[in-house]
Amino acid sequence: MDATFEHLDLAIDGAVATVRLNRPEVLNALNLKMGVELLAVFDQLDADRSVRVVVMTGAGRAFCAGDDLRGLSAAGERPVLRSDPIEQYVNGEGRWPRVVARMRATAKPVIAAINGHAHGAGFNLALAADLRLMAGSATLAVPFVKRGLATGTSLLQQYVGVGKAMEWALLAPTLSAAEAQRWGLVTEVVADEDLEPRTAELARTLAEGPTRVYGYTKVAVYRGYEETVLDRAYEHQGLALHLARQTEDFAEGRTAFLEKRPPRFTGR
Repeated sequence: MDATFEHLDLAIDGAVATVRLNRPEVLNALNLKMGVELLAVFDQLDADRSVRVVVMTGAGRAFCAGDDLRGLSAAGERPVLRSDPIEQYVNGEGRWPRVVARMRATAKPVIAAINGHAHGAGFNLALAADLRLMAGSATLAVPFVKRGLATGTSLLQQYVGVGKAMEWALLAPTLSAAEAQRWGLVTEVVADEDLEPRTAELARTLAEGPTRVYGYTKVAVYRGYEETVLDRAYEHQGLALHLARQTEDFAEGRTAFLEKRPPRFTGR
């Protein structure tokens, strides 16, 4: 049964699911309720075999402005809080590090359509997607020091290295779409009016691909990156290949190659 969400809009069109962060009055800033809903929606979409690709975007003028600094809980809400503030930050109910891990663990491609500010935790949500399309007017930032807040290790280092990540953490520049593309942070930059149709086009392409193979590839790439021993990274790659060879899409891909025609993948 589909869940009902307060801070998200979920739309499923064929094999493409679109998750829209929906707190436009605060630029889709993350609170604990939204985090809980994001975890739930990715669980739901992972279990839905008809969904083969997920798009995440934001309602209104922003993708996500980061944690809601006015407060992570609304009046009257009683979230489950941990006594250890560090444990609460990392593993607390609805916290963004859990959402980032869940997005990367999703066994289907995830596209972020960055339609405005993706700052702070919102920047990490965008980087947690497998592919990112960015509107020309959108921006990225790690603005914590400007608010008197510290920051630390995040996904950013994986993309630009610790030196540049440290520079941006200390100086807190706002990165334009062109700068984001130059640093390899986004897959493609498009005109604002082209973001939705271009995202839909990319999503349709992925939705016609070998869905289970995409999932095995994601696991091998992300877990392999975390390994410090190269042979261990290759083991993840070998397992992905072994599992992919057991799919119907592998057989179809091989047959299509021999018959010199485009493959007709079913995602199985």
